[in-house]
Amino acid sequence: MTDPAIFERNMLAIASNHGAIPGDRIRNALASERLGFEQARNGMLVPFIAQASRKNYLHSRMDPEREAIRLAAEYDRIGFYVFFGMGAGYGLEALLPGRKVSKGIIVEYDARALRAILERIDVTHVLGNRRLTLLVDPDDEELADAVMSRYIPSINGDLVTVPLRSLVDAYPVQYHKAADLVRNLTGGISDDYSVQSFFGKRWFSNIVRNLRSAADPTPPVGPVREAIITAAGPSLETQLDEIAETRKGKFLIATDTSIRALLLGGIQPDAGISIDCQHISYYHFMQGLPSGMPLFVDLASPPTVTRMAAKRYYFSSGHPLDRYVAARFRAFPILDTSGGNVTHAAVSLAEYMGASKIQLYGADFSYPFGKSYARGTYIYPYFDLRQNRLKPFESLFSAFLYRNQSLDREADADGTFRYVTKPLVAYRERLEAFGGRSTSEIIRHRGSGVRTNIQFQGSGKPRIQGRVFASGRPFQRPDEFLAYYLAELEGLPCPQEPAATYLDDLTGRERDVWTTILPSAAAIRREAGENTPSPVDLLAETREWCIKTVKAELEYERS
Repeated sequence: MTDPAIFERNMLAIASNHGAIPGDRIRNALASERLGFEQARNGMLVPFIAQASRKNYLHSRMDPEREAIRLAAEYDRIGFYVFFGMGAGYGLEALLPGRKVSKGIIVEYDARALRAILERIDVTHVLGNRRLTLLVDPDDEELADAVMSRYIPSINGDLVTVPLRSLVDAYPVQYHKAADLVRNLTGGISDDYSVQSFFGKRWFSNIVRNLRSAADPTPPVGPVREAIITAAGPSLETQLDEIAETRKGKFLIATDTSIRALLLGGIQPDAGISIDCQHISYYHFMQGLPSGMPLFVDLASPPTVTRMAAKRYYFSSGHPLDRYVAARFRAFPILDTSGGNVTHAAVSLAEYMGASKIQLYGADFSYPFGKSYARGTYIYPYFDLRQNRLKPFESLFSAFLYRNQSLDREADADGTFRYVTKPLVAYRERLEAFGGRSTSEIIRHRGSGVRTNIQFQGSGKPRIQGRVFASGRPFQRPDEFLAYYLAELEGLPCPQEPAATYLDDLTGRERDVWTTILPSAAAIRREAGENTPSPVDLLAETREWCIKTVKAELEYERS
């Protein structure tokens, strides 16, 4: 028999902890007639789904509580848990004690069945847990957003999926699709976290140290009708003549690695672009830049690089501190750097400035004939200085190639071959995805590189014509912004257990500030190695490191 009082208690827990959407979907649903209940031998209610001539029980009919404890013991990792199905909540109740579940999501794909359960069984002990978020009949976008916006690997730990088998078997299409989506998201999050763990601190310190030069006035560049982009793949060597013949009337953007190869070939780019936050990118510019050539740089680029350009144009990428600076210090143009490589960013720059047609040269996304870069790029003088009798020039190039753990060989019928790595495949796929939604026509001149689908006629979306690359006027001086940001960092509440709910309890303004320093937390956690601090200690250590970094730059600004 249904109990309105139990139902309303459950709904109150949902409204208090999970927002209006899941509650509205449940209230607007009629209780499923397929869902029934039986008492287990220990007296607990067990829901079942009637399927043809059988009953699909969601929990044990002997002792659901004991079964839940046994299943919970199989999960020993601290992490972000995605529960595919809640049922009567017995499994979640067994997993929630302690700190094993740092944060989690419950995914339910039948509002009618869930309503029937909520009318009979009190699950407020689960629904009222502030570490959990309930999703009812979510579409793919809603599920992806829930995972992406809540899961912070450095704080939450591993991502763990927990299927309620009987419910998954009852709704296989929905749950299997959700599992694939989460699996794909996990790969992307893992890659992103890996990058943060190596570069999080560098991004932060570079952005802070670039603020002084980022306040300089810059005349606008553009608009652009057609653009040529040069990457630094070996095919660029054979394409220089074609570029020289066809560049008239086109805006030539050279990626940082390709600039020197073009100059040695007698071609001066109209602009260069760099996004690498590592100091090794300094080698691209050791021979200097043509006088007056604009260099477009990510705000997180090394100051040693940005200071080498007489005409530097900063842009904002996906780093949260980049966005924070753009909102409160100076409005920089935003480019898409999600591809993880500079060629992707260059295509975004050309599109930003209104190019109707973009031609790519040297974008091999592979190592044709085992060769890494076009002749004239930084790696040749770099290895030339490091070669000796024990490590000749050729062995250094070979070691550079075979340092990759995954190396696949791809060959053509004409004898051309190339090596492909996992990162290069990811770069290509992301650029293909960008091309599919771009408003520009994108043409890749393949050369000896990998076969790709990068040849797009434009998505058909309206293209912004006549747009120039220009930053807004600074809202305040660099030292004023740094003083303001330092006060915001120092004003953050001290981290407390549990770390996940600590972040949830922050005001919107405080959460914005924390978001700017979380990539640094990933780097600090990696550096700690086996001595990884607890999430709360990690947050505290990250905050102190960022405060120290900002203080040092502020003192430098004021000196």
